[in-house]
Amino acid sequence: MRSNGPIMVGVNGSAGSTAAVAWAARSAALHHARLHLVHVLDPTADYGPGITEPLTGTDYARLEEYGRWVLDTAREQARTVVRALRDIDITAEVAHQAVGPALLDRTVGARMMAVGTRERGTVRRALLGSVSAVLARRAHCPVVVVRDATPIAAEARWLPIVVGVDGTEVSAPAIESALVEASVRGVRLLALHAWTGVELPAVPGGEVDPAKQIVLAESLAGWQERFPDVEIQREIVTDRPEHYLLERSAHAQLLVVGCRGRGGFASLLRGSTSQALLISVDCPIMIVRDVHAVRGPERVLAE
Repeated sequence: MRSNGPIMVGVNGSAGSTAAVAWAARSAALHHARLHLVHVLDPTADYGPGITEPLTGTDYARLEEYGRWVLDTAREQARTVVRALRDIDITAEVAHQAVGPALLDRTVGARMMAVGTRERGTVRRALLGSVSAVLARRAHCPVVVVRDATPIAAEARWLPIVVGVDGTEVSAPAIESALVEASVRGVRLLALHAWTGVELPAVPGGEVDPAKQIVLAESLAGWQERFPDVEIQREIVTDRPEHYLLERSAHAQLLVVGCRGRGGFASLLRGSTSQALLISVDCPIMIVRDVHAVRGPERVLAE
């Protein structure tokens, strides 16, 4: 069952962080959830790879003061975003530990964790290779990575949500998360299923093999009944999924993927191609782990 906890967002004053706060604040309003802002004050000074030393008392005090200013600024930004929607509780804290463990600890019991990242380039690549990747692999809730160039125009809010479906049961958490987001936003869902590796024989005439249609239908079975307000569109491609996810995400407000399983999306968070997708995708990307046992809609409803 999806957590009813707060929506968490990592805040550090960067442009990516600002975009993440805006996205998370609107999401909190739509979900009727509390928004919790976290600024991490790492107790060590980082001078480069492998070169760190404890901060002095003066340095620490200055950084803590800056952190509280960053949080105050983010809180005001969040209030501005939700003003036209509804009032929500907004809380904030300065965490005194390393960034990765601090954010990871706060995913326990959270509805989701949002983090920002910079535009394409070496800095963004490094971030996705560290904090975001660690959260994606180990977080206890869905993780949303938001680019600093994420569009916030009103028209972008009516774009669909895209979810990757790999044909296994572990797609269920990603499908559920995508449907919940589509439901609260009042938009349609595009379920994209990609086949890779050993393919089934092609059907003459360009038609999709019925076996592939069955796989996608089985993956979505029961979900339409649970979310009757969401229009679910289906698409099947026979190729590596990254190209199609990137292409579809250009006209989506959110891309949702799972982070384990076999098939098209099994290694999404591993390897150069997968990193290229994470670096290149323009819309926010939600990464959903199968934290507990795999559950279909019947088990979710039973809880």
